[in-house]
Amino acid sequence: MSEVRRGTHALYKGSYFIVFYDKTDENLEYMFDSVVDILKFMNRPITRNNVIQVNTMIARALKTETRFTRFLTGEVLRVYIIQTSKDDKGE
Repeated sequence: MSEVRRGTHALYKGSYFIVFYDKTDENLEYMFDSVVDILKFMNRPITRNNVIQVNTMIARALKTETRFTRFLTGEVLRVYIIQTSKDDKGE
C-alpha cells in the first residue's frame, strides 16, 4: 500500500478514499483516507499483518457483485473505492 500525503491526509494508494455505505446503498456510513485510519477506527494495532488483512478484506468485497462486507463494524456495509479528482492530486 502506497500513500501520498496531502496536508494532514494520506490518501489510499495515492488518490482514493475508502467509503462504506449501508446495505441499501443510500447512506454514507464511513469514509477513510487510508487503511491505517480504518485500523485506528477498529481499535486494532497498526501492524503490517493487520494492514494486509484489511487490504485483503477490502479487495475481496470489491470483487463481489454486491460489494458487501462485515469486517468494519459487524453490520452489513457496501464498500467502494472513490478516486479523488485530478485537481486534488496537486499536479
